[in-house]
Amino acid sequence: MPASTRSEPVHIVTFTIVSLAEVVYRHAKRGIEFLSQPVLWPATLLFLPKINLFSFRNETAGIRFDDFILLVVISLLLCGWIVNLDFNVDSVAAVGFAVVGVFCTSNLVNPGHSNILYSLRLVEYLVFFWSGKYFIRRDWDFLLLLKSLMGVNFVFIFLQTLGLVGGFTAEGYQSAGRPFGISANGPAEMGAFLNLGFAALVFGTQSSKKFWYWCILTGLFIFLTGSRSALLAHCILTLGYLYQHSKSKKSFVLRTATISGLLIAVFLAVPNPVSSRSVDLFSRQNFETFSEIYDDIPVDRQFSAVATGGAPEDAPEGVDISWYMRGYKWAQVAKTMFAESWTVWILGLGPGTLGPALDGGWLRLITETGVVGTAAFLFLMRKIARLSISCFMAVLALAVNMLMVDSHNAYKVMALLFFLAGTQIQRNFKQRSPADSLSRPA
Repeated sequence: MPASTRSEPVHIVTFTIVSLAEVVYRHAKRGIEFLSQPVLWPATLLFLPKINLFSFRNETAGIRFDDFILLVVISLLLCGWIVNLDFNVDSVAAVGFAVVGVFCTSNLVNPGHSNILYSLRLVEYLVFFWSGKYFIRRDWDFLLLLKSLMGVNFVFIFLQTLGLVGGFTAEGYQSAGRPFGISANGPAEMGAFLNLGFAALVFGTQSSKKFWYWCILTGLFIFLTGSRSALLAHCILTLGYLYQHSKSKKSFVLRTATISGLLIAVFLAVPNPVSSRSVDLFSRQNFETFSEIYDDIPVDRQFSAVATGGAPEDAPEGVDISWYMRGYKWAQVAKTMFAESWTVWILGLGPGTLGPALDGGWLRLITETGVVGTAAFLFLMRKIARLSISCFMAVLALAVNMLMVDSHNAYKVMALLFFLAGTQIQRNFKQRSPADSLSRPA
């Protein structure tokens, strides 16, 4: 056997080892570079479950590992601004601080039953905004991050659907129930989280080649969570994308009719968690029961029924359980608010008054922060929506989810929205910079 023939396997093995070593080295170097920049650390928190290290009474949110990371990051940011005497604040961050000020003012006006920690959550979200800016400034791949984030949660949702693994809530590991991935604390939060990820993925790129891949995949896993609000938002995002890329209104109508028909057929023909939860969704008895609850429930300025009333097992037969739970809470909030002085509508009852969940974000916002707080929040969302089409669609998805879920209080949903906003404002800045530099006089 010639010597050259005998040496071929050795060369192949050597080449393979060197190639693997080069890949490992390159990724290790990139990983060390990432960890050496604390302002990027919040990006990793999007992947991690939320688990309380220390809990507060009657609250789902406590002191978490995330809080320590965010505290370190914001401390370093503050030190950097002070050392560099750089106090320029982006318009989104400036409006964000203004909203925090309005919410805290509502807390001060309502010191007895509100909770200022709910108002300060927005400061945490702004840390993700700055992290997103820095992420793009350092030339990291945001689309790769999104795909990884979606992929990891898809895997966990699939395994949870099969009953092979559980999930993490604020209280710890939960072995049973509807699937909700790894990043969120519940199916509704995961549904909204996937909505925002989908909006950032498909509207954040010029290519439409993989739209249907991500559309069907994301829709499937939202379907598995059983979140009806997120499923509605996904349909709206899909229609928005098709409308944006349609060359004619006729083709848009035909595509819409086809997709709607397929979705309805699947929804009706295939047993699934959404259809099983929606048997009584449009029952007339839902409205009759809500009317009866509204008449019978007392005015309670402590909103005890919001925290303890509307248990699923108490729902009458023929009434959608989700509607019953919400109807019970909404009836007490509406009845009590209308019994208060008109002045309460200015700044509301204070963030945190209604406890961990009202299951109606817009109702909660107007009740807790009043007209002023709601207007401030809408102005902030408008600022974010105007950054890019992906931000606009993400804000739209948030608004749809807020009809039935307190998504504006969902930590991972809002963290992803503000991280996305940070990436878009920095990308816009980088795109404008060459033209700006050329337009300056020498």
